[in-house]
Amino acid sequence: MDVFGSFAEIYFLNGDSMFFVPVYDASVKFPSGIITGNYKQLGNFDECLQVKTKHGFVGQACNAAVQFEIFEDNKTRRELDMGDLLTNVAIASNATKWTSGESTQYEWMFCVPSTCNHTEIQEALEITLDPLKVEGRVDMTITVSKESCYTIETVQTTWNIGDWCYTSILVLFALIIIASTGYDIAMQRRASASEGIFAAFSLYKNGKELLKTERHPGSIRCLDGLRFVSICWIIYGHTYYMKVVDVNMNLTQIPRMHHDWNNMLVLNGNIVTDTFFLLSGLLLAYNELLKKERALEWRFDVIGLYLHRYVRLTPAYAMMIGFYATLFYKFGTGPHWDTWVGTNQNFCRENWWTNLLYVNNYVNVANMCMSQSWYLSTDMQFVWLSPLVLYPMLKFRSLFFTIVLTVCLFLSVLVPFVITYYFELTGTMLYYKREEDVIQVYLKIYIKTYNRFGPYVIGLGLGYLLYKTRSCKVKLYTWCVILGWLIAIMAGLSVIFGPRGMYFDTHVYNRLEASFYAGFHRQVFVLAVSWIIFCCINGYAGPINYLLSWHGWIPFSKLTYCAYLSHYLVILSHVGAVRTPGNLTQMNMIRDFIANLVLTMMISVLWRLCFETPFMTLDRILLAKRKENLSKHLETYDSTSSGEIKEISQSKESSLTYDNPGERDVTHYDLMRIKGSKENCANGIEYINDDAETSLGKIYFINPVKRDETWSQHESTVNSDNTRSHYVNVDLCRIFNEGRPRACSNGKELESINSDPAHRAKANQCLRDSG
Repeated sequence: MDVFGSFAEIYFLNGDSMFFVPVYDASVKFPSGIITGNYKQLGNFDECLQVKTKHGFVGQACNAAVQFEIFEDNKTRRELDMGDLLTNVAIASNATKWTSGESTQYEWMFCVPSTCNHTEIQEALEITLDPLKVEGRVDMTITVSKESCYTIETVQTTWNIGDWCYTSILVLFALIIIASTGYDIAMQRRASASEGIFAAFSLYKNGKELLKTERHPGSIRCLDGLRFVSICWIIYGHTYYMKVVDVNMNLTQIPRMHHDWNNMLVLNGNIVTDTFFLLSGLLLAYNELLKKERALEWRFDVIGLYLHRYVRLTPAYAMMIGFYATLFYKFGTGPHWDTWVGTNQNFCRENWWTNLLYVNNYVNVANMCMSQSWYLSTDMQFVWLSPLVLYPMLKFRSLFFTIVLTVCLFLSVLVPFVITYYFELTGTMLYYKREEDVIQVYLKIYIKTYNRFGPYVIGLGLGYLLYKTRSCKVKLYTWCVILGWLIAIMAGLSVIFGPRGMYFDTHVYNRLEASFYAGFHRQVFVLAVSWIIFCCINGYAGPINYLLSWHGWIPFSKLTYCAYLSHYLVILSHVGAVRTPGNLTQMNMIRDFIANLVLTMMISVLWRLCFETPFMTLDRILLAKRKENLSKHLETYDSTSSGEIKEISQSKESSLTYDNPGERDVTHYDLMRIKGSKENCANGIEYINDDAETSLGKIYFINPVKRDETWSQHESTVNSDNTRSHYVNVDLCRIFNEGRPRACSNGKELESINSDPAHRAKANQCLRDSG
């Protein structure tokens, strides 16, 4: 029976051949490639919308979803029916075990008069396809939703109050950016330093910052390459997934993807998000330890930590949410535009507040705005909970911190193990097995903070380890290095390729196997990544370190956050606007990935320059003011009066760090040696640099101090490249509390500014030189 031909009778009701011909031509015909997976027939969407008549109605493109249900064959003699046809199609598609149940959902686009509503079209289809039903053998469900019907009028964009508000915000930002850029350029031409707050939105300044390939001397170099590789892996995985659910001619190969080992990089690619959790914990712990080391009077500022994190992430995030909720929908049309882009617009309009409160992985999960944003909420919640580990790390001895870390790591394995075992979940998301299993793993395991904190805890521990070993070169035996690399490689590969066996039809579900994998695989993977980072820092990674530490990664590394926010814009706009079936091949996937990556990076540059970097600058300014209000000024000794300690006025602090990533960021100050007695103090100062400021009774230590021959008799500071350092560190907060300043290097007293032994500072209270 010609199903599509019989439905064509609907077009003769009008009797207008000039209308019928293009309408019938635009509608779906009996398709080719059903056996290979060509289930979605979209007709000619644009041709249908362009149809017009003299009777006042136009063409309307409606997508109908048809799904058959085949019941078990009782083996009685009967005529061949639709069930036999679908069974043979399944056998031809290599689904040899399918004999009954629900078929694939077929999607057909019909071009009909705009005077027909969606219910009338659905009823007409039900009448047309009714002969295919067989009682007790074949049934079907036909759905034509209102949202699936389009006319030339409905695809035209309309503006509401939300759209105008967001556009007004963009205009305001544009004016601020233009003014800030003009101010910055004008100050540059005058060779004057521009004020930070006024130049915060300068495209010129922010562009130069983005393109800089110089690293801060204390940075961990390999993280730049690791970030960019990870975001590329994520974009490739999401591109592949959306390509699979898109319109394709050859989808029957999907259930056999696991036969090719390489495809496990896609099927188990969700593991890469744990790399970002690891890096987040690592940098948080490392930076907090450095802050404690540099602080004059340290206190754990939890509120400052929360505010900094929120201000750092939210502006660019909020602007992206606003774009999803307003203007994104106006950038295209297509048969599936409402399915993908329109749905996301509605979700963001309804649930934007859950994103900005970072609770969308628990609240209204089914209607989540920006499906990838679960990661941002989970990461923010890790920051909220991090003081439980950070405070013991910063306040107590290493043993107590080790106990806390071990307990947290144990719980990070136990919790997903128990949940997987109790609910009988699969060990990970097996994408094309049972859909219900994938949904349950996603909701109960994948997006929940209490199941994902293992990599973050390992990151905190790694940050602590790197801080403790930053001042010395870790020496490992060759056999230890080789063994470590072998274990890391085998562990990482076993985690990535381990679930391959779970995809085979012959695999029998094992509760313990799934629970063990769910509990351990993320921790094992990030431990392997941790080994790579550790070896890169300590010189045991060879070419891997050179690759990950390449300076060219630095600009791309800065774009990773905005790339994570924006990459679905490119992917959704493509799958929403597609008109014809594609072909799922490896070359097409690589081409789509590169196109998505390039477009994502272009959007990321815009978002970085306009919404991320400016607020990072403002955050630094506000944070500096907050620290200034919380801390007291340095004190100086009044040498001409009663010996009273007075405040030091420090005009500018220069935070200099060593080239070695393992060494810390410390502040260096001027050292001024005072010769003679207190009486000729004012005339006995020997300046080591000309920027030092003095006054009678006060000594101001401002800039880095340069080492001269007076220091040669003492142990020298040697940098990571075996060159002698020309600078030493002077800890003012400690030495002034002892009454007289003293310089220290490598924990040894070098030269007292006042030779009176009664006022000598204790060696263990001096700031140790990181050499």
